[in-house]
Amino acid sequence: MTRSALALLCLAALVVACVPVRQRPETPPPVAESPQPGPPRPAAPEPPPSAANEPTTPAPPPAPVRKVSDAERLLYYYEYVSKLPAEQVAQEAERTQKFHAQNRTDFALLQLAMIRAVPSASNKDRAQALELLGSYLKDSRERGSDLRPLALLLNGMLTEQLRQDTEVQQLAAKLKEEARRNEELKQKLDALIETERKMLERNKPTRTQ
Repeated sequence: MTRSALALLCLAALVVACVPVRQRPETPPPVAESPQPGPPRPAAPEPPPSAANEPTTPAPPPAPVRKVSDAERLLYYYEYVSKLPAEQVAQEAERTQKFHAQNRTDFALLQLAMIRAVPSASNKDRAQALELLGSYLKDSRERGSDLRPLALLLNGMLTEQLRQDTEVQQLAAKLKEEARRNEELKQKLDALIETERKMLERNKPTRTQ
């Protein structure tokens, strides 16, 4: 071997010794995946406040019971009897008459006046009711009575009804009288027409054969 070849071999060995040997990279251990966060859980409901902590509201006092006056009772009675048929009105009037005979009170007197003042009452009954009211108003003028305003109202109502009924009766009588006169004139006119017809028949010339 030549000297130059030997030198080359020594140089090659020296280069190989100086080059570092690359180690194989080690595989890192697997890392455990962290769990993915799920949907948020609803918060637990708070417990209701204790009833002992709530302020207590006092119950409202009961409403006072309103006393129905005698005037209101009489108005209710008038509404009741006004809706009765004529036959029951007569029976109620008889019962009220007996009640007034046993109880000579202002209430019983006005009750009797009202039963005789219903719309279906006759003029005779209304006149009797006015007599009862007139005596009551005269008597209560000095001593006073809680039912006096109602009696005044009923007295005025009956007086107006009787006035209107009287005017209607007078008008009906007037119409009846005029109808009678018209009938008499018609009969006289018919008699004149018949008389004239007979005269014309009598004066009609007869034909000769």
